[in-house]
Amino acid sequence: MVNREAPVAPVRGALHTVPSCLSVALPVLLWSTCLLAAAPHQEEKGDAGEVLRVEVGPEGTLARPIRIGLGLSTTLLFDADIQQDQVSLEGRAQFARVSTGNALLVLVPSRELRLGETLKVSIPYKDASVPARLVLTLQVKDEAVDRQVEVYRRSRSAESYRQEAEQLRVELERLRQGDKRELATVPDRLDGFRGFVLGTGPVTVITVSSSIHRVPCEQPCPLSIEKSVRYRAGSRRAIHFELRLTEGLPWIVGRTVLLDGKGHAWEGLTPWQSAPAASEANAKVTVEFEVNTPSMPGIYSLKIWDAAGTRSALFTNMAFE
Repeated sequence: MVNREAPVAPVRGALHTVPSCLSVALPVLLWSTCLLAAAPHQEEKGDAGEVLRVEVGPEGTLARPIRIGLGLSTTLLFDADIQQDQVSLEGRAQFARVSTGNALLVLVPSRELRLGETLKVSIPYKDASVPARLVLTLQVKDEAVDRQVEVYRRSRSAESYRQEAEQLRVELERLRQGDKRELATVPDRLDGFRGFVLGTGPVTVITVSSSIHRVPCEQPCPLSIEKSVRYRAGSRRAIHFELRLTEGLPWIVGRTVLLDGKGHAWEGLTPWQSAPAASEANAKVTVEFEVNTPSMPGIYSLKIWDAAGTRSALFTNMAFE
């Protein structure tokens, strides 16, 4: 009986001394889905042998290197699928094992690496979110090795970055143009009611009319005006209102036009807005017009475009007393 069991001992010892990437990867894949569902919001640096959980921002890098050990496996788990065939590992020939899965990377450094040596590994994601690629630093250590690392990504779509950049560009250009127009229309850059009065020329009558009812808007209309106050003084017309977004991306008011029922149209001066209009909260907006042709009290329409000039809304039944 003893002689029959003796050959088994070397085989058992070999399984302990030479770890198989497959034996590491399969159990990890089974429980990784449940584990990654509870993503942390900050980096957690554990002691040797503990799970290291890190969160990567839009720049796609980590603040500190991943610690790898000679002959020891380090398993990286990702919260999104990676492009396995495009993983780039510096000094790959010096690794005894490199295994990849849909959201998994297992590294086993060989003893050809030197203690303290640093290497780079680049991991591209499959989806179109940002960051599209992670660049991690690996450092060879003889202790406190990171055996298991969970990598979470604060992702954002590339399209959202493009839209935000375009809105900022348009808004910056509008502010630049607005500075020039304000200098020409408001003496000494006076704001508020003083600027309104001084910009109208000789004034004998100022009329104010207000409404708490929603202003009609031609459909389809992505906006709604909840409350409005309209001012008429000399050649000036001004409307102060609360603007709410009903659909689409946040709205920054760009070009405005005031129209009467006789086919006259007046371009607006630089509008003022408290914040981008969103569905969660109203934004306060003031638009102003220089009416350079005789115009009596009556019903007007207000057309506004967003800062990019791609969306518009037409509000009707704007009464100036």
